Amino acid sequence: MNDKVAQRIKQLRLKAGVSQEGLSHLAELDRKYIGIIEKGNTNISIQVLSQICEALDISLSEFFKGF
Repeated sequence: MNDKVAQRIKQLRLKAGVSQEGLSHLAELDRKYIGIIEKGNTNISIQVLSQICEALDISLSEFFKGF
């Protein structure tokens, strides 16, 4: 599941034309943490996922479409 979440975050970030650093600023998270998340090397909380979705201007339900 981590890999699917990681791939989806990266896909949406690239689609939005945002760098990892840009996403980290928008989501108020450390840039290194964004990299770790996108590699699938950590479990993230719903709170962190919510911050990322908000930064990418999508809803949580939209994030999980197609899972």
